[in-house]
Parts: sequence; structure tokens; C-alpha cells
Amino acid sequence: MLNITRVQLSADGWTLNLLSPRVATITNPLGNRKVSYFGFDTQEKAQQFKKWLIDNKQCSAATVRKAERLSMSFECKAWQVSTELILELALRSTPVSNSDNTCLLTHK
Repeated sequence: MLNITRVQLSADGWTLNLLSPRVATITNPLGNRKVSYFGFDTQEKAQQFKKWLIDNKQCSAATVRKAERLSMSFECKAWQVSTELILELALRSTPVSNSDNTCLLTHK
């Protein structure tokens, strides 16, 4: 089960939703998801995950950057990722799961 932490980003209702230490989303004031974040220890792992997302048509666009939303070193910021994939990856990356981020890279 996920323990979601919600962080208010603005007075008008934008929210950061932390689903796990490695997965987060941002929702608008109406509760619609606008972007998702996936955290990694290295830029190389984040780039590999971005490539997987794009190659498998799991998002409309993605970018890798130094982490701004997650407490990891790097994050893959992606748009239009399915709810099912976000939840699966969040569950795989909870502290009771494997602590390294190979769980995000081995999605099939």
C-alpha cells in the first residue's frame, strides 16, 4: 500500500504528490495529473529509464535533470504516463522493496 504525501505547491491548489521516495506527480487545482517524476541515483539510470519510456510509448515526452522534486540525485520528468505504470513503479520502489532503482529499470 502507498502512503502518499501531498505538498501544497501554491495557494491556488497545485500539489506535489509523493508516492514513494522515487516516484511523484504534480496535480493541478482540479486534481488532474500534469507531470510525473521518477528518481534515480545516477544520470545514466535516469537516461536509460527515459529511453525505455519513449521507446515503449509510455509517455508523450520526457526529460532528465538534476532532481528538483525528489530526494534523489537525478529525476526523469515525464508527461502523460499511465496511472497504472506510475502506481506499479511506486509500489516497486517503496522502502520495503528493493532499495536500488533497478526495479524501475526492469519494468517489462
